[in-house]
Amino acid sequence: MSFFQLPIQTKKHKSIPKNAFYEYATTKQKQLFVDVVDKIRWQNKLAADTINLTGIEVQEIQIFEIQLKQKKNIESVLPIIEKAIPYHIIFIISYNDEVMLYTSQKHAHPVNENNAVVDWVFKTDWFLDKKEEYQLNLKVSLDKIFEDFCFKISNNSNIASEEDLKSLIEKEQKIQELKNQISKIETQIKRTKQFNKKQPLNSRLNLLKEKLSFLS
Repeated sequence: MSFFQLPIQTKKHKSIPKNAFYEYATTKQKQLFVDVVDKIRWQNKLAADTINLTGIEVQEIQIFEIQLKQKKNIESVLPIIEKAIPYHIIFIISYNDEVMLYTSQKHAHPVNENNAVVDWVFKTDWFLDKKEEYQLNLKVSLDKIFEDFCFKISNNSNIASEEDLKSLIEKEQKIQELKNQISKIETQIKRTKQFNKKQPLNSRLNLLKEKLSFLS
């Protein structure tokens, strides 16, 4: 699949064996690779030697395509690949005609510089059509390319693009925290039988939903 319209000098088109990541995986995770992943291909490399752009936080961006055997548990597999490769990766996940885009902000492991620590994940929902709005803008710097892509696939459309990636992550973390709190209170309400105990829970729920609406 050629999802992104990238210069020919960035192309790699190299297959990566699944067992290349087994040393980073548990026995259960290795089985996930076998059961879920069909093929892994290194499609493109964005770096100083391919697009003549550099970055401060982002030295290289790798484009990986992963074809699935089944559309489940992929989010248990991707963090293993992310941790194994210190560079930033944009994943094109495909299952039949459906596609999902996935990436994460990460930093080098404080002890092992060949490993990475994932800070936050950005992903799209599954979709059918190739969407032009997700195309990479190869301008300014590698930092800007990656930041711009994260904003594009963020689930929070009202976050101003003038903000930086750190602000985006902080806002997404707050949104996720609110969603978790809302889910917890909704469960409490379902389990609560007495009306007088439900009332304060409903008030709290409405307040949280207002905060979520404001942020997202």
